Amino acid sequence: MSLSQKISLFCVSVLFSCNPSGESALYKLSLDDFEGRSVSMRNYKGKVLLLDVWASWCEPCKEAVPVLEKLSKDLEGKNATLLGINTEPESTREERIKAARDFGMSYPSLVDKDFALVNAFHVEGQPALIVFSKSGTLIKIQYGIQTRDYPKLHASFENWFTAP
Repeated sequence: MSLSQKISLFCVSVLFSCNPSGESALYKLSLDDFEGRSVSMRNYKGKVLLLDVWASWCEPCKEAVPVLEKLSKDLEGKNATLLGINTEPESTREERIKAARDFGMSYPSLVDKDFALVNAFHVEGQPALIVFSKSGTLIKIQYGIQTRDYPKLHASFENWFTAP
């Protein structure tokens, strides 16, 4: 085999080994709801997906909720969903429900019990807002969400909805 054939073969193998199905890594994940039922992230394919990564002990996570609640209301009637992603697999269902209520969350949350989502997208802190396009492409990760961030986040909607 010639050198150029080897290089061509190598390039083709690299191309197809990266993501042969072409499907987003997001859609390969399943997380549990607070009842322990598995929820495939594939259920959200075709929607802009905003994920709020949070924990009950995280005071900045609690401070982010009013901004996220406002965004959630703005998304009503649009092809988008906001989900909380709790990172406390050791906590009980009741503890998670109480924390979400104490934080003022009305949007649903899932539990990243094996840190699959956190690891897949290299989430390095909380609170984190992760935004995915309708095709599951990672658009944005923002750490720390404050009231002053709302106008810029809201202004990003058009970009989020038109992103591939």
